[in-house]
Amino acid sequence: MTLFYRWLWTLFFANPMVVQVVQAASRRSRHLWVRMGYLGGLILLVLTGLFLGRGMASNVSLTELAKAGTQVFQWISYGQVIFICLLAPLFMAAAIQSQRSGETMDILLTTPLSNLQIVLGTLGSRLVFILALLVSGLPLFSVLMIFGGVPVSSVFVAFAVAGLTALVVGSVAVTLSVTRTGGRKIIFVFVISIAAYLLFTYLFDTLLLRNISGNPNATTWLTPLHPLLVLEASQSTATYQPPGADVLASYPAVLRWYLGEPFSAFCTICLATSVLLVGWCAWQVRKVGTDVKWRRLRRWLRLGVAGERRRKPRTVWSNPVAWREASTRGSRFYAIIARWGFVAIGLVVALVLLGLYHFQALSGVRSATGLPMGQADVFHSALLVLLLLELTVIVLVALYMSAGAVSREREDGTLDLMLTTPISQKMYLWGKLRGLVSFLSMLIAVPVGTLAVVSVYTMVAMVFNWPTAVWQKFEGGVTVDVPILIFEAPVLLALMLVPFVALCVMVGMSWSLKSKGVLGAVVPSVAIIATLATILGFCGMAMVENIKLLGPVVNALSPVTNIVMVVNPWDHVSDFVEDPLSGRVGMAMGAVVCAGSYSLIVYLMLLGMVKSFDHTVRRLSGG
Repeated sequence: MTLFYRWLWTLFFANPMVVQVVQAASRRSRHLWVRMGYLGGLILLVLTGLFLGRGMASNVSLTELAKAGTQVFQWISYGQVIFICLLAPLFMAAAIQSQRSGETMDILLTTPLSNLQIVLGTLGSRLVFILALLVSGLPLFSVLMIFGGVPVSSVFVAFAVAGLTALVVGSVAVTLSVTRTGGRKIIFVFVISIAAYLLFTYLFDTLLLRNISGNPNATTWLTPLHPLLVLEASQSTATYQPPGADVLASYPAVLRWYLGEPFSAFCTICLATSVLLVGWCAWQVRKVGTDVKWRRLRRWLRLGVAGERRRKPRTVWSNPVAWREASTRGSRFYAIIARWGFVAIGLVVALVLLGLYHFQALSGVRSATGLPMGQADVFHSALLVLLLLELTVIVLVALYMSAGAVSREREDGTLDLMLTTPISQKMYLWGKLRGLVSFLSMLIAVPVGTLAVVSVYTMVAMVFNWPTAVWQKFEGGVTVDVPILIFEAPVLLALMLVPFVALCVMVGMSWSLKSKGVLGAVVPSVAIIATLATILGFCGMAMVENIKLLGPVVNALSPVTNIVMVVNPWDHVSDFVEDPLSGRVGMAMGAVVCAGSYSLIVYLMLLGMVKSFDHTVRRLSGG
């Protein structure tokens, strides 16, 4: 028994890889800033929830305070899971990239470490920092319990869901590292895949499965497979709960347990998935790369094999840097699948949503207050969620790609070679910006195309006098029929989205130029864009509902509130129902001002980067 305990001790806590990484990385200020940013985001969610839930108003009763505490607890639980899903790939990036860049995995195979020690050391050394983020948010949950309305069991459920989600993400990252399929680009695919999974599965369950089941308040077979749905089933038991025992009586025992206890099923699935991935990695860690079957498989899939040089000649643009960023980034098999998959899934979801609205199938959905929502309200809410999540994916891809645009070339030595060519600093930086925006144009076309499809449908419906062409708004005691979407919505969105994506690229490039690694550039870039959108969003939403013309102009500067305003101006633009002409003029002015402002900022940042380019490159290279 003593030998067994000693084996467990050396496998986890005394694992040399865990000890080395934790002792070295825990002293870095970068990880401290990440934890502070994570905790700051949770604090912002708490303050926002208390403010909106009247928890900070004067003369608040204990009942209202308990309701506000319950609402804030739900917000912070969802935000914790989303933050973990977005930050876990950043911490796991080192596990994926270190073995790839330094070839340290081959060196580890020559040490006395066992296969299981190597795999668990790679997983545990990175998972420690993610668990530290969860622990840092524990005081906030403790404060919310003082308000009342938050049981202790809900806190444990929230932390268990977030921790198990991080465990699954870490296990997938270790699998990519062990199989040598991980690299810098896999980080972007990692984040996109997580965001897409959270988005489309949640919409699929909310808009389709709940309506098909006939009981919109009952959980579905998809609930145990989604962390946010598990949290909703555990916290909002009045509006989202498992089916009753009488409904599940005819099912087998396994299905009764799976459908009747979504939290228990989620925990079991996460643990089983992690154990299987870790076990497979421990079995294959010394075999992957030695079998010729991998080379045959890659040839059969036309992915190419390392060392092969077979490529057709292509025409290069006048700026070779821009051509390289726009063309070579998306030329591989996985990149093509990811881009076209995002386009296909986004448009299919939009068409399905539009079809459900056309055939009046969006019924049975209730608002946050428990009241039933109309068809048009459900359609606008679902369309808004779809566009916001697509915007999140696009912004994250832009930041992750631009954050490695310069630091990646500094790491592999190609930057020094490029500076010996006739390419100037301005040509280099402008080429990076133009190429990345061109590469992202296909992703940008998805939300713009979604609004274009809805706009065309609105015009066709009004021509043929379909009942779904308009929806009723009550203003001043009078019912007014308004179109389901304003016709110029796609143009307004494009005028905002293209320069904003360019700004995200410039922010990421700026930090990539000043940072030695990709991780050091991604974290501040995400923090800057998130802070900018949050501040402008609060200011814009406060003005657009009370001030004509100027309100839409200020509100257009934040991409989130801009989309909210474009999708439903009747509820968010001051006096839009009574005077739609002035509201549309204000929104058009806001789109033009937004495009001009972001373009000017991008140009000034480009000039500043050109001036400091040589000094920054020499300082980081030690010259």
